[in-house]
Amino acid sequence: MDIELLLGSDHRGKELKDYIKLYEKFDVCILHDIGTYKDTRCDYPDIVKKFNDNIDAYSHGILVCGSGFGVMMAANRFKKMRAITCRTVKEVIIAREHNDINVLCLGSDYTSKHKAIQMIKAFFKTKFKGGRYKRRINKLK
Repeated sequence: MDIELLLGSDHRGKELKDYIKLYEKFDVCILHDIGTYKDTRCDYPDIVKKFNDNIDAYSHGILVCGSGFGVMMAANRFKKMRAITCRTVKEVIIAREHNDINVLCLGSDYTSKHKAIQMIKAFFKTKFKGGRYKRRINKLK
């Protein structure tokens, strides 16, 4: 499985993003961190815009902010991204199988490092079911 991962976060998600980036047990062939790189405040819409400008080259994306909701709302404004904030592994599996998400949004205030790793593993290994779900996704265009 060749996973090409694009990562991004605002200041509240930086610690979790950095942990994900350094986690060595993912089978990721390419990993690109678009920031933030500082603990100073930054606005998540700016990070998501930069993320969108780079998403075409990657099979998967992960965005992190405090709740996960801000980055999700911003990401779904762009045509290239299908983003959902998940809190459980089961939600990740359903989001991949039924909605073909390509961006997983995480809330650092609500997601432990251990839980994040479990959700990301599910994000990487779960495949889109297609069929009636593909028809529904096409109606969103």
